[in-house]
Amino acid sequence: MKDWIFSPRFFLFALLLPFILVLPGCTGEELEVAPYQTCDTQATVRSQKDCGLVLQLENGQLLMPLHVTTLPLAGYDKQQYKINNFTVSENQQVIIGFVKKGEASNNCYNGIPLVEVTCIVGYQIQS
Repeated sequence: MKDWIFSPRFFLFALLLPFILVLPGCTGEELEVAPYQTCDTQATVRSQKDCGLVLQLENGQLLMPLHVTTLPLAGYDKQQYKINNFTVSENQQVIIGFVKKGEASNNCYNGIPLVEVTCIVGYQIQS
């Protein structure tokens, strides 16, 4: 009867017991590697000659995205742009996620929010 102390099961249990008791107590603060962003804001791609591209939200607010490239016209009827390597055209409907990075300070859009687009999805409205 007293041989259970020397059994392999007891020895294994004795080795694992400290880990079982200590590990659930690890409650250190977890750091987020990347901020959680949702892609849930509807916007329309707008542009003005010599002023560049802005995104107009449903409530009329304008956002000026960072990392925008103007593409050559190449026979398209609307000017095309790349926002973070995603091609969009004037008046296109998009769904975006963004982080505010300051305010624009140019003659066309002074004071509107500069934003980093964290996600973007384009869609067409069915008529």
